[in-house]
Amino acid sequence: MCKTTNELGSVHHNPPLEVIVHSELDAHHIAAAELSGLYPNKFGDAKIAVYFNKEGVELRSTQKPKQKGFRVNFLEIDRRTGAGNLSRKQPLPKAIGQSTESVLDLTAGFCSDAFRLSMMGYKVTALERSPIIAALVEDGIRRAKEDRKFWKEFGARFNFIRGDVLNGNNPEPHEVVYLDPMFPPKRKKSALPPGRIQLIQSLVGFDNHKETLELFNHASKIAIKKIVLKRPTYAQEFNKKPTHVFKGKLVRYEVYLQPPAT
Repeated sequence: MCKTTNELGSVHHNPPLEVIVHSELDAHHIAAAELSGLYPNKFGDAKIAVYFNKEGVELRSTQKPKQKGFRVNFLEIDRRTGAGNLSRKQPLPKAIGQSTESVLDLTAGFCSDAFRLSMMGYKVTALERSPIIAALVEDGIRRAKEDRKFWKEFGARFNFIRGDVLNGNNPEPHEVVYLDPMFPPKRKKSALPPGRIQLIQSLVGFDNHKETLELFNHASKIAIKKIVLKRPTYAQEFNKKPTHVFKGKLVRYEVYLQPPAT
């Protein structure tokens, strides 16, 4: 049975983890040892597995061993411009700003937004605090770098850091700070959606208002121009009235301009 949002709570979790290694890469063995130590599977009841193999690092459900796992693959990102995936006419880049150069993503996750922004031409620093998610991202970066032409064109503007501003990590100021906290589904008592999203949510839980406010307050100290907060369309405005709002079909981006420097 799937966990409900109430069972998951609002903070990052330390669930038992099954770690499987079928790889000769030293980096994989080092990462696997770290995860095994952080998330011991003492009773053999882990529902999540991280699988290290020659294809990369995969996140899998132990309850569905035949189901294809999830890997971070930056090479598969749709590279169409114009009206396509890398268009700056979409709500997110509009919120970030056409003249913006540097973006700091404090809740990077699998870096889908962060890397896409770097492919649009922004210089992006992405932080992720979950060691499990970070392991997948770092392996995705390793594989992307094997395509030298791709990485030279798109990866040079992207920097990934394992870190958590709520636990001592202090990144340098950036023009824009981007926040995308994991928000609970609309129906709080419903089961979580199946597949990859369910695995992610069982790993990281949900950010409650207090934690998001802490992130926002940290962001306000290092954002030079503005903070951009991603919210589902059904959620109320986060704190105070945003300066601008850019809406998509399922999410919106609230923009909070920083006061001018004195």
